Amino acid sequence: MKSLAAATSFACFVALSACSSGGGGSLVASSPVASSFGTVVGNQLATTLSNENNGTVSNAAVGTVAYISGLNQTTGQAVTAAGIAGTPTVGPARTTGTATYAARYEYDTIINVERNGTVSTRTIGGNRINRSGAITLNADFDQGTLRGDALFLNVNGTISGSELGGSVRTTPNIVSTGRTTGELQGQIGATGVIGAFHGTETSFLGNSTVAGGFVGVAN
Repeated sequence: MKSLAAATSFACFVALSACSSGGGGSLVASSPVASSFGTVVGNQLATTLSNENNGTVSNAAVGTVAYISGLNQTTGQAVTAAGIAGTPTVGPARTTGTATYAARYEYDTIINVERNGTVSTRTIGGNRINRSGAITLNADFDQGTLRGDALFLNVNGTISGSELGGSVRTTPNIVSTGRTTGELQGQIGATGVIGAFHGTETSFLGNSTVAGGFVGVAN
């Protein structure tokens, strides 16, 4: 397992002529980026990509989030995915009051994703950045919200029983390039919180994909 603390440029050749369906149509996706939740096996996503990087963020008392980033040469996309391993331990659900959680987050994002080249031989490249750090998460069980702000991550979660939903926003650069909004899933309880997230952006500011998670314990 490797962890990238700085931006890494990569390029991968995708031969579109080798990626055609039985009806003669190309399998290369219209968008150059994709993301998803995935199944975790042995603390690693059950997904195989080119130029892949695997990572985890965990707390021994709560559980583990695994994530992956890389290139899908069949669809011609920069791809990320994340998921929660096994059954996390967050304690009984709370329905009233407030709580704070001391958490760690980590994610991979691929920004500035571009395709170049001819129809027969096309390249896809971008900049992969790994970000991690501490974040304080504030839960309001009466309102059903979970909020937190860190240098490279903002959490805007929703709470329903022990289920965690909502969204996150990742900002891997101080200048806001590569900012991506992602979907959040996880669990929260009296003793812990765990969440996995993923998302993509396609805009004039550039194409990006992100996946990762956070894990924490109640203060």
